[in-house]
Amino acid sequence: MDYTLYAPEDFAANESYLRYYFKLDPVDVFFWQNWISNHPEKLDVIMSADQLISFAALQLPEEEYQQEMERLHRAINTHEGEAPQEEAPLTATKQGRLIRLFALAVITIGIVLTAILFLYNKEYYSNRNTRQLLATQYLQEKKNNGTQALTIQLEDSSTVILEAGAKLLYPPHFKSGKREVYLEGEAFFDVSHDADRPFYVYYNNLVTHVLGTSFRIKTNPKKQVEVTVHSGKVEVYEQVTASRKRERTNVSNGVILTPNQKVIYSEDSRQFEALLVEDPLPLLPVMPADSLHSAGSVAAAASFVFNRAPLPEVLHTFEQVYGIEIEVENERINNCHFSGDISDMDFNARMEVICQVLHAAYEIRGTKIIIRGSGCPE
Repeated sequence: MDYTLYAPEDFAANESYLRYYFKLDPVDVFFWQNWISNHPEKLDVIMSADQLISFAALQLPEEEYQQEMERLHRAINTHEGEAPQEEAPLTATKQGRLIRLFALAVITIGIVLTAILFLYNKEYYSNRNTRQLLATQYLQEKKNNGTQALTIQLEDSSTVILEAGAKLLYPPHFKSGKREVYLEGEAFFDVSHDADRPFYVYYNNLVTHVLGTSFRIKTNPKKQVEVTVHSGKVEVYEQVTASRKRERTNVSNGVILTPNQKVIYSEDSRQFEALLVEDPLPLLPVMPADSLHSAGSVAAAASFVFNRAPLPEVLHTFEQVYGIEIEVENERINNCHFSGDISDMDFNARMEVICQVLHAAYEIRGTKIIIRGSGCPE
């Protein structure tokens, strides 16, 4: 059985997991502690399963509960030392009656309980989620309780700048195959490149995945997450839940971002909106006008000084410097030429000047820019 496909009620009805939950068998405790540590993406499901088991146990009369616990103890003594089997089915013996009772209670109250947990116990859930992470993965917790940004140096030389009120959970030593941290609040990440160990930032069910780059993550109480890319390439996606896997919808909902792009993710609607940042920054140095004839400068930087340059050449310079795709609505716009020195301006001012000269206008559409206008004669 693949436990990664389990929903909360599946764990709550699993005999081995129940022995782990009630700390009845050290073999099962050891197995599940290791499994949870190796599957941090299932922590939300595990927390819900624990709540379901706790609630279901309360529904049994005390005398019957004690009888079933004694039977389960006897069953464990009979099979002591056996590790949990991935494919062993539940048996219809007396010692399984407790499990069946739990399963029945879970089926009856599962939907209502889940709603209560997530709508009314969010703070408790979040705190317990943090405690479980700290216990199972030996993570360190750093919270910025001040008013100024706090810089954290990770083991791999990556840097995290925590804004006021933000919290980061991270290991003192990363695993050999991946680097994982957990964020609440806002932080800027400057991740050292390591192709053999991708870097993951988790926030609830959202994952930000990089190899080595710089980006900012901002979370807020409105259940929105914003990821802004400064350099490199960043993948942002939802973790695939057990129910979606069972429905064979294994493709994660997400986007891939490049510099000067950002995404806003809404937890309620589970929608990603990819956009340009408000103030795009150059990805290449820009030469001032008085440096145009300096030796070697042409190869190292781009120029925003034009003399009757065809518009496709001008737009290519923008795309090269900012990494932003620009399209024209009317092909006749490509017949226009532009002259001027816009090297001392920012992105938006440069676009405004060009559009004024061409009697055109530009519009941001997602991560692209569209230039609209009547164009020029051939």
